[in-house]
Amino acid sequence: MTDDDIEIEFDATWQGARLLSAAGRELAAQRDGVGEAASPWGADEAGRMFERRYRPVEAQVLTAWEQLAAYVESLGAAAARAAQNNLDADVAAHPRQGQA
Repeated sequence: MTDDDIEIEFDATWQGARLLSAAGRELAAQRDGVGEAASPWGADEAGRMFERRYRPVEAQVLTAWEQLAAYVESLGAAAARAAQNNLDADVAAHPRQGQA
């Protein structure tokens, strides 16, 4: 093996990929369980002012949460594809012994 070679432990890589995908799905499930917050700050003028400023930020946070969950899940799929592509390249580069 040269310094330029890449060595991948495929079982660990695929397990990591599965865990990343599962983490993304779990993060999405937790986000789906969060609804619009109640208004514990009250309905008086101060509460209404807070409400007007809070709701846009709440929507941004929930959107970012959803996007992050999808991204984490996609990292798992990307890691699995990279491992498979590397394995396929190794197999193609090293024909089975005994074959001419």
